Amino acid sequence: MSRKRPNALAFAESPAQLLNALEWAYAENARAYARLVVLGPGDPTTRFQLHRLSDLARADGFEVVWAEVRRGAGTARELARLARQVRGAAALVIGDPYSGMIQLLLNGVAPTTRLVVVDDGTATLRYAEQWERGEELKRWHLDRRGVPSRITGFRATRLLGHRSDRVELFTAMPVTAPIPMRSNTYEWVRQRFAIPAILPGTDLMGTSLVETGVIDESAYLTGVARLVTERAVTRYLPHRREAPAKLAAIERLGVRIVTPDLPMEVYARRGPIGQSILSFPSTVLHTLPLVLAGTDVSIEALSVDDDWFVAGARDEERAFVRGI
Repeated sequence: MSRKRPNALAFAESPAQLLNALEWAYAENARAYARLVVLGPGDPTTRFQLHRLSDLARADGFEVVWAEVRRGAGTARELARLARQVRGAAALVIGDPYSGMIQLLLNGVAPTTRLVVVDDGTATLRYAEQWERGEELKRWHLDRRGVPSRITGFRATRLLGHRSDRVELFTAMPVTAPIPMRSNTYEWVRQRFAIPAILPGTDLMGTSLVETGVIDESAYLTGVARLVTERAVTRYLPHRREAPAKLAAIERLGVRIVTPDLPMEVYARRGPIGQSILSFPSTVLHTLPLVLAGTDVSIEALSVDDDWFVAGARDEERAFVRGI
């Protein structure tokens, strides 16, 4: 009699979360029994990238399904259906430990379920720090604005925070907290796509630090203009949350705005990508060296000047940005 295979359930709300859930399933050899659930967001750009990545994943044998938990009268029924799946999962993969939607679904998790938080960029660093200190979980860039961003449920707090022994990380970020962790090497992306075509010239990776309220927009635009002149930047690859007005101002500097239709790690590996990549403090400084290993692409980190921070930026925020 054959033993029933364990089932894994993953929740993702952004392209980066879905990509890293895919990488977890690939690394765990769980493609045959992992169900990747996209909790459909409202933002059109995010939805577009998620659909594009979902199509690629399905073509490669992954099960990816959408759950529209933010639209229409059927939201409650959809959440109830997902809650039943959570109760039966042997492993629950979480894209965002701060998500109120995921926190709600955690109420039904079984005592034996394995909990995995997959890499969601810089938020992972913040999460690991708060886990280690036993602090309440709060998003670093929302706390200063008075935006509710903390774990709201007692069960979610116990499962994800306060040095819980129920949780482990799957990440490419340089986490130093003593939380159980497995490194994400982006093996699926590297195996799925060949060496990319390389363009002459320099690409500048965009950042949403202006949109999060930490960096002053005029200072950022001045810095980009200087890079265009001094470093011959030809293409600007924006973060999906960058404001259209800011991108229009960058385009007027004579730079071509190229909006990725996939997470940057997949986009860069598929190519074409610039011979040289510049990036301000960002997740890609940790992920692209892995994704582009074996290519002739150079990746350079750019610093953020002290006078770029907004007047109200806290020391904690400044230190966090510099530490990315």
